[in-house]
Amino acid sequence: MNSDDENPRVIAKRQKRAAGDRSASLARTLLQVPDTTIDKLELDEDLLHELKSARKITSQIARRRAERTLAGALRAVDLLELQKKLENVQETGSSEPRLFHAAEKWRARLIEEGLAAAAEFPGGAADPLPLLIQNARRERDTGKPPGAGRALFRHVMHVLKQKP
Repeated sequence: MNSDDENPRVIAKRQKRAAGDRSASLARTLLQVPDTTIDKLELDEDLLHELKSARKITSQIARRRAERTLAGALRAVDLLELQKKLENVQETGSSEPRLFHAAEKWRARLIEEGLAAAAEFPGGAADPLPLLIQNARRERDTGKPPGAGRALFRHVMHVLKQKP
């Protein structure tokens, strides 16, 4: 039978099955990723509650049932958008790659230029930014592991998330 000759009902049934497979696959993935990843996805409250309830279940049969329930709840959201967010969080640690790249640029600029760049920073040069910059510069100059640079990055991300 040619695809042009297919009944519209058969086509609709195939599309519905494919959507169900996508939501089931995403539900299975969401049940396996770490809590920190889930927190960064910025899910709506109902879906987050459903997901956390399903993650608490340890019995294999009950967990499978909860996974199917979660897959049904996922049909109400844009699966492609949620999948992209999940991939971005897993790759970069942030659901918004543009924000992540902006924070990277600000961190590099703040370490290089110091307080001169801090004056232009959206959050201003308020505490604890000067100390974070000083520690990150000292860390860079001495070759220590990147703990202070990461702390500066987390602060920059926090400030950038607060700004519209």
